[in-house]
Amino acid sequence: MLTQDIIFYSIATTILFLYVLYLIWEYSAKDVPLYIKILTFISWTLTFSIVLVLPIDIANSTKQLDETQQLETMGNIKVLWRIMYWGNFFLAWLVLPFFQDYEGSGDFDIKGKIKYSLKKNLTIYGVGTVIIIGLAIYLLIKDNFDSAHVEGVLIGVSNFFGLLLVVILLGQGLVAIPKLYYREHKEEEVLEQCYQQAVLLDEQRTDKTYELEDICRTLQLLQNEYSDSEFSRYLMIILQHIPQEFQKSIRHTLQKYNASNIPDKYKPLNLEILASIHKYVKCIMFDLQRIQTKLNIVNQKALKFERKDLADDETQFETKWSKMIYKISIIWNLKLRKYYCVFLAITYALLSLLILFCELITFVAKTNKNLNPYYLLLSSINRYYLTELVLLLPLLYMMFCTYYGLFAMKISGLISFNKHHHTDAPSLMFGSINFARVSFPLCFNFIQITDILEDQATSFSETVGNLAESLFVQSYKTILPLMLLIMCFFNLFNIGDKLMRTIGLGQYAQQERISGMSLEGKKIIEKEREMRRKSNVNESNSQIVFQELQIMPKSKVQDEEETSRKNSQNQGIRNFDQILSI
Repeated sequence: MLTQDIIFYSIATTILFLYVLYLIWEYSAKDVPLYIKILTFISWTLTFSIVLVLPIDIANSTKQLDETQQLETMGNIKVLWRIMYWGNFFLAWLVLPFFQDYEGSGDFDIKGKIKYSLKKNLTIYGVGTVIIIGLAIYLLIKDNFDSAHVEGVLIGVSNFFGLLLVVILLGQGLVAIPKLYYREHKEEEVLEQCYQQAVLLDEQRTDKTYELEDICRTLQLLQNEYSDSEFSRYLMIILQHIPQEFQKSIRHTLQKYNASNIPDKYKPLNLEILASIHKYVKCIMFDLQRIQTKLNIVNQKALKFERKDLADDETQFETKWSKMIYKISIIWNLKLRKYYCVFLAITYALLSLLILFCELITFVAKTNKNLNPYYLLLSSINRYYLTELVLLLPLLYMMFCTYYGLFAMKISGLISFNKHHHTDAPSLMFGSINFARVSFPLCFNFIQITDILEDQATSFSETVGNLAESLFVQSYKTILPLMLLIMCFFNLFNIGDKLMRTIGLGQYAQQERISGMSLEGKKIIEKEREMRRKSNVNESNSQIVFQELQIMPKSKVQDEEETSRKNSQNQGIRNFDQILSI
């Protein structure tokens, strides 16, 4: 039995490592430093490992018949929990925040980046120090100043923020994921949504390109003004982030401007201002890359549903295999895909209902375990490995729902996870920080909804579950289920989005559906495809990467300049749907 366990979990651990490596490769940008990728790998491995360790822990505590083996396994699992918890703790609260701000800094040297990061994190470190001192005084007064109590209280305080994140993210994911797959089976609505997203993305791209044009012109004016200064070298470093062709197009219109057009906030110029400009330019360029990548994905998605009339067109294929693959894709997209989406929507909806019902039971009828269907299911199983499987599936789904919200989070200039190598270092660090902060509160909540164990019955409870001695544990057990149910209700009826729009913060709403823009969106997508064909980009490539901003052909540029000279409003280059292309 022991040999089988070692083989099984060695394979599972290998799969976990490979999956984490794949995620880092798929999301991280090409210029992300190697040490950031290594930190991300360590953090994500420690975080995602809970899906392997927690089911073993619970199953060993409830279904292991051999008492000697049970105690031995519990001892080994305690060591794992301590490594995972305190490794995550120091990464999430000390190491990763430092490197997030270090990589997000606009400074030009290592010393400047370190100084910027320490300054940004000084508040967190200061608050943490005050809390630790306060807890030490509290424990001294209660005459409980020993390592076990200190550790327990620190765990409780650090998990307080994590539990709030669990409520927000899990409350979103439990509702959003079933709704997402249910919408996906309606092909016309999916195509309509693609067109609407294309309009929004095109507007965002235009706005960002306006910003890029303005800052590029300012940088060139500053370069002319400080050509003989030490600042010239730093200005050149900043301009290297902007494609040369785009710089040339701006330079053609520079004769209309002079030093008086430099914004006052950049006067007098110094290294601190240059660092802020540097950071601003990097954010704009990454935002443009993200927007373009998302527009490519929308384009590919729309293409799947627009090719229905090509189902019988076999002349474009040279081999029988290519024809067969194409026919299979047609059958999948036109016939089978919608049933697959409905199946997933129903499955995820049932899992969400199960979790929410168990949460409700822990809130309204904690003492009556027989009302909890998950508890009854686990109690009826006698086999060790089957218990692990029944524990694994809901835990995987809860993790999926929680991390879905983090991966879907988009905050312009701050954080955004994007596939196809378009996630920058600060975003990777931000994700790693919050993955680590929610993982163990999620375990605490999962054990709570299983309702099969009393406090301190597992290695997790004995190691991390010193929550029972913290200042907040009773609030956790009572308030957490109620808050989660409220968040799910808000997300189910989009109350949060409606509230955001009501108070004028519609840009922060998650729903991006706009009516009456299908025709405009279709034109935008067709224009994108035309530009891609002109750029000789293979449309069948699923990993289209935004390479650079390309300017229009020279003759068209000259035409734009002549038109601009005749225009009394000095608007510069504004035909951005031609400036930006793949």
